[in-house]
Amino acid sequence: GYSDGPFGQIHWRTTQQDEVGGAAPDLYCLHPAPFSGIAFSNIAPYLGAGRRVIMPDYPGYGGSDQHTEKPSIDDYASAMMAVIDDLSGDRQVDLVGFHTGCLVAAELCRAAPSRIRKACLIDVPAFPEEVRAGLAAKNGAPLVLTEELDCLAGPWESGVKKRLATQPMEQAFAMFVEQIRPGPRMNAAFYAAFTYPWETRFPEAASEILVLASKSGLLEGSRKAASILPNARLVERLDIARSVLDEAAEKTAGEIRKFIG
Repeated sequence: GYSDGPFGQIHWRTTQQDEVGGAAPDLYCLHPAPFSGIAFSNIAPYLGAGRRVIMPDYPGYGGSDQHTEKPSIDDYASAMMAVIDDLSGDRQVDLVGFHTGCLVAAELCRAAPSRIRKACLIDVPAFPEEVRAGLAAKNGAPLVLTEELDCLAGPWESGVKKRLATQPMEQAFAMFVEQIRPGPRMNAAFYAAFTYPWETRFPEAASEILVLASKSGLLEGSRKAASILPNARLVERLDIARSVLDEAAEKTAGEIRKFIG
């Protein structure tokens, strides 16, 4: 379905079309760059018992309307809040964020703590400021499209070839399609993530938070995030070394369910 947001319509998926008013809070899954809510397709069934799971697309991604070339995490949080208001009314909700989604979730916990009951942040991209500057310039630059198919070699490598050990070709291809769907603005969410001042924002996040860290290159960032988020606890699952939302979906979902109840 679609909800009206501050930058146009926001597209979302849900595991069920139940009316608002169930016993368990709605669970919103906030996706990593440069994909969409489709990233949670495999884990959603493990999360949805007794609750509605909603997977929105940020502005400019998936089926959502386009935003500026350089949106911010604040912009994404505002758009997600519009979806929450539309679908959940004034009820408290829970959040799950993965990679970039961790920053969007943390910003919602800072900006609207009365609305966010609990948030699980999985593998937090909490890089030092000097590292972020380089990443924003490198990974946040517009995708250059040419008449040669080689211009899509990078997304094909990351979206398909690296996923085939843990996903069937059909699903990996679907992720690739979502990745290139924004065209030149494909990397806008990376730019937003690497220009987000998490060092000053995280200490203001008032909601109860679980930082779930897998054995990945974001392990140290996750540890740092947990140390400055005021109401956070850290769980390290070093037995999960890849495919957190897919191959390891059941393990990951188990930790989320234990936390959100």
